[in-house]
Amino acid sequence: MIKKLQALKAKKGFTLVELIVVIAIIGVLAAILVPTMLGYVTSSRVTSANSTAASIKNNIDSFLTTCDTNGYGMLKGSANNTTITITVSGGTWSVSGLATSAFKSGGNKTWSATGTGTAGAAKTGSSAANPTNLLAIELADLFPEIKSASITAYLEGGKTLAVAYTADKNTAMSSGTDLPGITLGTSSTTGGWSHAASASPVFSWNNSTAGVSSTGFIVGTAPIVPLG
Repeated sequence: MIKKLQALKAKKGFTLVELIVVIAIIGVLAAILVPTMLGYVTSSRVTSANSTAASIKNNIDSFLTTCDTNGYGMLKGSANNTTITITVSGGTWSVSGLATSAFKSGGNKTWSATGTGTAGAAKTGSSAANPTNLLAIELADLFPEIKSASITAYLEGGKTLAVAYTADKNTAMSSGTDLPGITLGTSSTTGGWSHAASASPVFSWNNSTAGVSSTGFIVGTAPIVPLG
């Protein structure tokens, strides 16, 4: 029994100084690694959002080409442009802000400024007479995994020149805070994606971090917009 007690007394635990040193080392490592990990997560989310924006851009382009083939596409020329807002809520895709004057009517189809659609919705009947509805349905079918999002697309002369996408909100993105700014030659503005027919659009971020809006949203762009 005495030997057992002596053996227990011989065992030593950590001293208070040793514990403080270990805690200090853990704190230093955390201070170094946590920001690095947060930066990695943000970078990964931006990359994913950029990829989604590129896919949406390509599919809007494909849709516009189909419309043109069937006689109700977008009018050619840089003067025919429009910025559309697409919001997704609960799987319902809603298109708004479309400038109908930039599109042709044909094949018993007439564009509307607004349209809605869900995955699997019929592309026939009265709702199909509105190509804006068809665009919403097409995107809902192609991206069933997107249940909540906000998208802004700039269309010109039958092409999709730029798309911004975020899954961090499902209401329209604000021009001066959520969206990248737009530079028009020597003049610039933070409002709206539109420009005069004589100017070529150049998109650039107007905040400190490309891919992260000034409101803190992760925003993917296609083409990828560099830091302004």
